[in-house]
Amino acid sequence: MAGKYEALTQYLDEQPGDDPVSLTFHEVDRLIGGLPPSATAHRPWWGNTWGNPQAAAWLRTFRKVTEVQLGRHVVFSPADADTGPPRPRGSSAQWGLPAVADGVVALREVLERAGYPSVVQAVAAHTLFLHPDTVAQAGPEPMFPVIRDPNRRSTFGELDDGRPVLFDDNTTPTLCVLWATQRKKGPDVQYNHVWGDPRNVDTYTALWNLCVTPAFLAKTTDGSNHPEVVAALRRRSFELYGYKPEGEELPKRPAAYDECTWPEPPAPVDDLEAVFRRRLAAAAKSRPALAARRCGWRFSGWAPDVNLQAT
Repeated sequence: MAGKYEALTQYLDEQPGDDPVSLTFHEVDRLIGGLPPSATAHRPWWGNTWGNPQAAAWLRTFRKVTEVQLGRHVVFSPADADTGPPRPRGSSAQWGLPAVADGVVALREVLERAGYPSVVQAVAAHTLFLHPDTVAQAGPEPMFPVIRDPNRRSTFGELDDGRPVLFDDNTTPTLCVLWATQRKKGPDVQYNHVWGDPRNVDTYTALWNLCVTPAFLAKTTDGSNHPEVVAALRRRSFELYGYKPEGEELPKRPAAYDECTWPEPPAPVDDLEAVFRRRLAAAAKSRPALAARRCGWRFSGWAPDVNLQAT
């Protein structure tokens, strides 16, 4: 049975080690030659348990499942060597050796010396969300039909359901935050996704799914080594806006969540559509503008926006 999942192991081994890998159920099904019914009906099938042959397929690539939407997609995020036993193969053959350094421990020690009782409270103190009144103007929808694929950025493709999309890196989500706050990009900050699937067009540029952290804290938001931070950010986003991805469960409040202090959001914009239209007109060759002209966007009813002409 383990051989059935070998193609998934090989595929994950070939992906950049520091990036989450998002696959649709159709893609996993095609890789392994057919998913069992339990995979599409029961979330525990995707649990990170070494005794299960399917889990071993991703655990031995130093990855673990951090997000699963039944019947739609699954996200495999980088994991540390403590996730499982030694794996005597390929580039990951260093299982069992002591780590050259432990960034999780180092960050915790630095934050404790700075006076923060927990990593969660430190991240909360420095995480900026958009104003609820701004997000309410966009609602639950994304701003643009864009998903992440840096190797194909600025090119177009189709989802399994036929919807057209533009491939991008993190540029379009970053611009969404900057335009929605009417601010410029600051030094040493990162624009993060609360729910991390980079190939979910319904969430990748949704304003409720974006936040900003200092770069030195940003790694805690990727779902790999700080699940309590991810849970806190998702709770905060839902409490601010009332949205989450379809089919996803809202995590329980982590320890110390009630003691978190969050910064005030930037002032709301009065007319989000007008702000974005001005920005798109001023950046007619930007990727959001390309996507809006060809595929449509939130404020064109998802029809190609003929009013956004390139100059």
